[in-house]
Amino acid sequence: MKILVTNCTRNAGVAMIRALSDAGYEVLGADDRRSPFGLRSRYVARAYLQLPDQMGPEFAPALLRAIEQSRPDVVIPTRGVEAAVPARQAILEKTRALLPTGDAFEAVNDKARLLARCEAMRIPIPRCYDAQEAAHVLASARASCVVVKPRIDVGGGQGVHFVTDPDEIGGVCAAVSRTYGGSIVTEFVPGPVENLVALHLLFDDDSRLIGCFSLRKLRIWPPHVGVTVAAVSTHETDLVERFRPLFEELRWRGPAEVELKVDERDGVAKLLEINPRFSGAIHFPISCGVNLPVLLCRAALGERLAVVRGTEYDAGVRYIDTGRWASAVAAELRAARHSRRAVLTRALHEWRGRRAPPVHSLSDPAPILAKICLGILPRTSGDLEQPAAPGSC
Repeated sequence: MKILVTNCTRNAGVAMIRALSDAGYEVLGADDRRSPFGLRSRYVARAYLQLPDQMGPEFAPALLRAIEQSRPDVVIPTRGVEAAVPARQAILEKTRALLPTGDAFEAVNDKARLLARCEAMRIPIPRCYDAQEAAHVLASARASCVVVKPRIDVGGGQGVHFVTDPDEIGGVCAAVSRTYGGSIVTEFVPGPVENLVALHLLFDDDSRLIGCFSLRKLRIWPPHVGVTVAAVSTHETDLVERFRPLFEELRWRGPAEVELKVDERDGVAKLLEINPRFSGAIHFPISCGVNLPVLLCRAALGERLAVVRGTEYDAGVRYIDTGRWASAVAAELRAARHSRRAVLTRALHEWRGRRAPPVHSLSDPAPILAKICLGILPRTSGDLEQPAAPGSC
């Protein structure tokens, strides 16, 4: 069986390619980023297929041409899923895939619609405001901070602002709306980074939950809105069950990542967002034995897998994105100056214990060599110390 994976030069793509190849599939890669000197993972059968910018209008037609050219049995459009969903029917006429319908995708991808639906289903969410209400809340000291972010998911924490000055709310909302086509304002859910929870879920064509994994974040980089660079596996079965009815109601198909934060005021996990794709940290569940890409392929090919009713992986396993984690620790050490021992103690806590192996391997050096050539490896220089969003709480 031949599988086409679309984000093959990214860490998530590398992890999926290796997992699928180890399971006996022939894997093809495609990406909108060109790999220098033709470098490619040894787990990929042939040279990567070139795609245009995932956010551009040509991505979906190019993906359809790539499918026609390579004739895969299953396609996993991890990168560019926003373009693939509108072309869902055309894709399914050429190959197999697990893709949500356009209505289901928009119900999750539009944060305002998602939070409203969750509130109606009594799923805990942060308080939502319009710009005027947010300014009043800040001015009256009922809150010290609110969060302004794009209404439509753009990933990577882009466009997220933590605002403390009521006079800035209107301008920030307008700027985010101009750049991203809309904005929403919510309360800031207080609590340390360890209160951040991620659920990795996978649903088949009948919206049955066939794979799940959960983690608690230990460090994100850049701070406040960055990617997960240290985490620990957990068993959050109660939270998984809380969200199962939402995905069943939406008739969801394929992967989804649910991001929550436990509110330190009341201990309740509140929904931050749902990413309608595999997580960038997909390597973590794979290394813990929850092989979500392989489960997706088996389900897409018609196998009726068992519904998940519990957990079949170990809790307490550590995940470290080594390069970014080292950058984060180095930046924190430079900023701390008078409390470096506390910084090192925290870093040691994150590092100790049973750890998942790194994404990159010496037995498959091409992906990391490509990153070196592209100059996109994490650096420990001072520019990484810039905050990810102004006015962070």
